[in-house]
Amino acid sequence: MGEQTIKKTYCQFCSNVCGVLVTVEDGKVASIRGNPDNPLSRGFVCERVRLAPQWLYHPGQLMYPLKRTGRRGEGKWERITWDQAFAEIGQKLLQLKGEYGAETLGFFEGTYRGNDYWPRGRFASLFGNPHNIFAPGIICGINDMAINMAVMGDVTTYAIEMSNSRCVVYWGSDPSESNMRGWAGLLRKRKRGDLKVIVVDPRQTKTSDAADIWLRLRPGTDTALALGWLNVIINEGLYNKEFVAQWTVGFDQLKARVQEYPPERVAEITGVPAEKIVEAARTYATHGPACMPYGVAIDQLGLNGTRTEQCKIALRAITGNLGVLGGHLITRPGEPTNGGKFITEAELSLMHLLSMEQRRRQMGFDVCRLVTLNGWSLMEPHLQRVYGVPAPVTVQIQAHTTMLWRSILTGKPYPVKALIAWGSNPLAWAGNTRLVFEALKSDNLELHVVQELFMTPSAQLADYVLPAASWLERDLCTNMMDFGSLVRAGEKAIPPMGTRLDIYEFFRGLALAVGQQEHWPWKTTEEVSNYRLNPIGLTFRELVEKYAVFPDDLDMQPWKKTGFPTPSGKIELYSSILEKLGYDPLPYYEEPPESPLRVPEVAREFPLILNTGGNYMPMFHSEFMHRGMGGREKHPNPLMDIHPDTAAGLGIADGDWACIETRRGWIRQRARYNPGMLPNVVNCQASWWFPENPANEPEFSGIFESNANVLTLDDPEWCDELSGGWCDRALACRVFKA
Repeated sequence: MGEQTIKKTYCQFCSNVCGVLVTVEDGKVASIRGNPDNPLSRGFVCERVRLAPQWLYHPGQLMYPLKRTGRRGEGKWERITWDQAFAEIGQKLLQLKGEYGAETLGFFEGTYRGNDYWPRGRFASLFGNPHNIFAPGIICGINDMAINMAVMGDVTTYAIEMSNSRCVVYWGSDPSESNMRGWAGLLRKRKRGDLKVIVVDPRQTKTSDAADIWLRLRPGTDTALALGWLNVIINEGLYNKEFVAQWTVGFDQLKARVQEYPPERVAEITGVPAEKIVEAARTYATHGPACMPYGVAIDQLGLNGTRTEQCKIALRAITGNLGVLGGHLITRPGEPTNGGKFITEAELSLMHLLSMEQRRRQMGFDVCRLVTLNGWSLMEPHLQRVYGVPAPVTVQIQAHTTMLWRSILTGKPYPVKALIAWGSNPLAWAGNTRLVFEALKSDNLELHVVQELFMTPSAQLADYVLPAASWLERDLCTNMMDFGSLVRAGEKAIPPMGTRLDIYEFFRGLALAVGQQEHWPWKTTEEVSNYRLNPIGLTFRELVEKYAVFPDDLDMQPWKKTGFPTPSGKIELYSSILEKLGYDPLPYYEEPPESPLRVPEVAREFPLILNTGGNYMPMFHSEFMHRGMGGREKHPNPLMDIHPDTAAGLGIADGDWACIETRRGWIRQRARYNPGMLPNVVNCQASWWFPENPANEPEFSGIFESNANVLTLDDPEWCDELSGGWCDRALACRVFKA
């Protein structure tokens, strides 16, 4: 054994960001284990951490910048230097800006895992770009953040304290596969005593097996179910009357609206028996403190996604589950920490440089108005008034993703000629994969830059593919996208391999190439981290040793001193922000676009209801697909869950390859019998591709073969009106043996 050191950092394979200790021998990562002294994760790690060395040293990892030399997708590349890449990309960006305006540039990014978003925001603001950000976040949390900020100002969905909970509601979530730390906590809590578990899911999972109440609803009807809960809780007087009277507005209007959704009508809509709806609502309201951990499935409903989240905010508020241990906590950026204030991502993003005229150029500004700079500009004064720092902006806003592909192909509402992607594989995550492919392959797109770890199908269509530093090769200093004043730091375990750059160095290089030198004085992430930490009297290295610092005075119910960051200073059950944006201020239910009730003629041809998604360990979205890491060896094939009786009627045995078809196309996955599935529902795992298959045209690593997003619906007319989120759930399909 050679020289050995231990590095203190955080695993960033998922958004839990657990503290780890990395053993480095002779300059290489040898092993990783949970850090028992970390105050946040207390030694917990999942199986992804054990696979990290194989993942890091996989031969598919990108090491050097590449420039396309053949046709797009042909697979011909030449190795270049970073200096050449930045110079050529910068020159092209300035040319396109001069011809089409700064809005001609779009950005792709992936799921938050500790990496900073503000460098992208700072670059965009200085470039004059109206934050044309296109990301899977719009169907994975951004709409949730936006409706929280509109209705109550504080984003409480992700700040839960479950150890004191007496009721946990998993709504569209299966932590047994997607959140192992949360799942371990649930199992410990169940063993210790009094805990009620409610699961809302049309599939049978380990989580539903652990439930006291399992509601198997028809996919896409979640908003109706939530309104039914509100009906029961309000009509039976099971709400916190003092809090409602003092800290909410619009309760009477909400009460009137939910009269349209009695349990009997909701039962007809959802397929859940009325008595179970009543039982679940009563349990949640009377067995507090209660919490609802985040579940991505709701955000992927299209028409109804954000309205369900609006109902969940109302449920938390009126039942007294805000600002209490065991419920949802209020965390805010700008709270004093270590005697000072950490410099936030919003401050570094320089949004104030964008005039309202420039903001209006954001794609979808007047379409998905809640999540664009349209809605944010209405919320921003109230957020800043209460927070005392610029309003969170780095991931809480987004442009209209489904408009992007059409804009590349048609030039309407204006042409997007350049894309910069980092850690994002839209051919795997975006709806209507074949349209995405057509746009990324189009000659109308004059510049496509990708910074990535691996040569993904989307990267195969780029003009420049640039190597990204992994979480083991970059420093971390973050307050979790300005969700609060908790600040954590971790050091890189090893220097970047090859010539890989972290996200700050990447955007700084682009910034210098387009003339933004004076605004990027820090050369490294450590330098900028020291700048951000200086007001709280710490250096980056000192914070690494502390792991994290917490607010000096964590006030559980700060609204009593400041009010809520809304126009009224209260939780707006009848939202004035939504009203100003031209939306119904109250939640309501609408039938999904391919519902058998809305389009019975389609249902006759496509008689089954399709859901897509369902995480499985150790994969994360479209990652860990390569053989040789341990993930594909455990989970070699994509799986479609189907009821045994339904499958038998179609001549499909357990394990058979089956084809799943919608009006957008068809894919194939292996059938997996799930006796707890609703008989008329199937579920396909999402985002599959096959790195072992030939790259580049025509196969593009099998991105069309089993990727459920080939099937999904992204027509703008059927997207969520508030957020622009498309339909990954409740789709009309048919299944037949392959």
